[in-house]
Amino acid sequence: MNQPNLWYKVKAIDFDNADIGSIYGNETNAINRKILVNAGNIPDIKTKQGFKLGFRVISSAENTANAQLESLVLSKDQVGRMVRHNSSKLDVVRKAQINEKNYAIKAVIIISKAENRYKKFVREEANEFIDGFAKNKNLKELVLEVLSGKVQNQLHKKLSKIYPTRAVEIRMIEKLNN
Repeated sequence: MNQPNLWYKVKAIDFDNADIGSIYGNETNAINRKILVNAGNIPDIKTKQGFKLGFRVISSAENTANAQLESLVLSKDQVGRMVRHNSSKLDVVRKAQINEKNYAIKAVIIISKAENRYKKFVREEANEFIDGFAKNKNLKELVLEVLSGKVQNQLHKKLSKIYPTRAVEIRMIEKLNN
């Protein structure tokens, strides 16, 4: 017999059960749904514009569904605004193990127009930095540091010593399926 569909309030268990929205479904099909939420809508998070957090529903009971943090995404519009005339865009993708799960950390670096050898140096330095800051952190700590801009500022300072950088952003942190 089919279960009736209901509206479930979705709570983020990683952020003190903050209310992040609602979904329509029953107890069985509500589980494993992915929800994208503007990071500014979650209480006690101060962030720049354009970031969204991805949550996965892991359990549901009565009229409440519990969701776990799974990803961070910077909007494409935000990335598009960073790229200007006479600049080079570098995409850096690193795999990291966080909470015994594999994640991809994707950064975008905007530098002044450069030759390939400088791009290579900047990429190598960014790879080392990303590997270092992702170690020994859980996903929530990592996401909060990115949302506060702390990681981007540190990376920007480090890369500016090699070649003038215009902008540095962590574009995405996503769970890899394996």
